Amino acid sequence: MNDFVVPEVGVDVVDCERMKFALERTPRIRQRLFTEDEISYCEKFRFFERHYAVRWAAKEAVCKALGCGLIQWNGVEVIRQRRRAPTARLMGKIKKFAERLGIKEEEISISLTHSELSAVAVCTIRRGRQQHQPLPGETT
Repeated sequence: MNDFVVPEVGVDVVDCERMKFALERTPRIRQRLFTEDEISYCEKFRFFERHYAVRWAAKEAVCKALGCGLIQWNGVEVIRQRRRAPTARLMGKIKKFAERLGIKEEEISISLTHSELSAVAVCTIRRGRQQHQPLPGETT
């Protein structure tokens, strides 16, 4: 992997109607593509397909930023924490790929957005840069 160049940026767009169709046609696809926590989160919403779609876009964007392609369907999990930007947790083959490149989860940032029609995710990898600095008045 000495000659491999990590793209460090990835973006993906998912059509929300296509995701809804896939979820309705094959309900068990949820367990193949998403983690239990992601399923639990998405199913809370009336328009659940939008939340699934943006998570699928995030998985694709992370893999593109790493340069590995989607080598494992549920190898990236979108983590939501109250009052925090979403983060990505790596698992399985994708985690091992990142480790071989020396990339830590803390270096991966994702940004998500969705509308009625589309879900978009962007991923960047901040290699060797400082992590989040506390804002004034914020405790660490």
